Amino acid sequence: MTIAAVLGHFVHGLVFFTLGLTVNFLHYRSRRISLARHLGWLGGFAIGEALYAWYEIIALLLPAGAFLPVVVPPVILASAYTCLLVFGLQTFMSEDVYRRRSRILWMVLSGLWLGSYLLALWAFSVDQAALAGTTVVLARYLLALPGGLLTAIGLRRQSYQSLDSVLRMRIRPALQLIEITMAIFGLLNLVMVPGVDSFVADRFGFHLVDSAVTGWVWAAVGAGITVGLVRSLTTIHHEIEQWVEGVERLQAMAEDRERIGRDLHDGIIQSIYAAGLLLESIVPVIRSDPDRAQGQVGRVIDNLNFTIQDIRRYIFDLRGDMPDDDLQPGIEHLLRDFHVNTLLQTEFEVTGTVHPIHSMARRRHILQIVREALANTAKHAQARWVRVRLAYDTDSLTLMISDDGVGMEKLLIGKGYGLRNIRERTRLLDGTLRIESAPGAGVTFDLTVPYA
Repeated sequence: MTIAAVLGHFVHGLVFFTLGLTVNFLHYRSRRISLARHLGWLGGFAIGEALYAWYEIIALLLPAGAFLPVVVPPVILASAYTCLLVFGLQTFMSEDVYRRRSRILWMVLSGLWLGSYLLALWAFSVDQAALAGTTVVLARYLLALPGGLLTAIGLRRQSYQSLDSVLRMRIRPALQLIEITMAIFGLLNLVMVPGVDSFVADRFGFHLVDSAVTGWVWAAVGAGITVGLVRSLTTIHHEIEQWVEGVERLQAMAEDRERIGRDLHDGIIQSIYAAGLLLESIVPVIRSDPDRAQGQVGRVIDNLNFTIQDIRRYIFDLRGDMPDDDLQPGIEHLLRDFHVNTLLQTEFEVTGTVHPIHSMARRRHILQIVREALANTAKHAQARWVRVRLAYDTDSLTLMISDDGVGMEKLLIGKGYGLRNIRERTRLLDGTLRIESAPGAGVTFDLTVPYA
């Protein structure tokens, strides 16, 4: 075997081993995707194909049977192709049928070829090398050929049954690459068989297994399967994550509305209702006791002024014009509005090399955290100033929001809805939040968020 052929077999094994590892990783992440729910069979096929390709190289370097008995490699290859055939067949099954019959199907297929193989090996006096070669040929004809073709057809069928038409069109090129390469893999097993002295191989095989290009052909097919699989499932994952992110954003908005609705009911509405009752009590005493009536009117005016201040704070909290630009101008915008509405002093500091946050959803989560912290400061902290520090690190950013208010004990008034929302948004960002506070020493929110 030439150096090019040896290198081709090595690359052949490397590509399919990579496919096996990739498939097992994607299988772990993609269980909720029906198209990829049973990728474990494909992973077993790819690993077996890789081991057989590498065995052929090792067998050249060692005496015959020194590494593994010649009867073992055909078992590895036939097991791999059995996994491929089961994967192809399951694409035509419903989930209920698959759960009840997949293992039985695998056991039946494995039992048929393995039983025949062991029977021929032990019950008849046959040459082991010839038997091994014939078994490899039969495994390619009876397992790999239908397995590849069924997988190609079944994946196409499954994509039309389980994927939305818009999503299917987006990943159609990647799916077509898988379908074509799997069909090619199946058909190549019809002609690229070992040069053994057997009726089947002599009739139908072209004995290309020792050719210098054979390994490279298998490697190209394996690379096509890998690329198509990764691109299609990555696209599906991206679409799912965008949908989940949208749902989580709606949930966060619903929680904000629920919190603010409760605060409005418990605070502002009750204050207005109390002012109305106080005005009603003034009417009977306006003529009989003008001084008392005037004092009560003054109390109503004070209560209404206080309520107006609360309404201004809630307007700041409820404004829907969340800036869509990057963090620095967005935080400056929030601090400017905060200062106008509360008259508190604000400071803003940026350190490190600016790293843009490309996801609009992640920017909005961070800005909402800033807005929530500022709103809590305005409503509860009795502070004189607020300081915001934005620090860009190598792989994450740190956001610190601090004030000189009364501290956490006072901040917990109102059942902590603001803190709950901040923690929820931190979770959605995969970040970490540390809150430092002491009575009379203010509160510091220390948020660390990865860039992606």
